[in-house]
Amino acid sequence: MFKFLFILAVGVAIGYGYGWKDAQKHDKNAVERLVERVGGETRERMGNDVDGRYGAGDTK
Repeated sequence: MFKFLFILAVGVAIGYGYGWKDAQKHDKNAVERLVERVGGETRERMGNDVDGRYGAGDTK
């Protein structure tokens, strides 16, 4: 049990240090940058704005 808690504590300390350094370098957090990189090119095509896609008129 001690070994598990020790490894967990070391992992949290390393992750905290990495996150702190990353936050000092960038305005956006790591998840926002990852989403922009992965879905940035197709985000415009995948929108769910029905009015914008088919026109804003109320015709049937």
